[in-house]
Amino acid sequence: MSVDTYLEGKNTEGYKRVHDDDVVILVAPSLTRFANELQLVTKQRMIGRKLLAIVHHDPEVSCPV
Repeated sequence: MSVDTYLEGKNTEGYKRVHDDDVVILVAPSLTRFANELQLVTKQRMIGRKLLAIVHHDPEVSCPV
């Protein structure tokens, strides 16, 4: 999974926007096809925080690997 925080000049039209308080998360169309739940978790580290994306998918849908 990649994270890109620099969006200037990028086409984000096809992405699904998820709003959580003052944070907007753009989810790729390929991820929304196979996922039925996306869980975002922040973990405190010694220095800063880490953002984890946990994807739950429908077992009957085959994902290309």
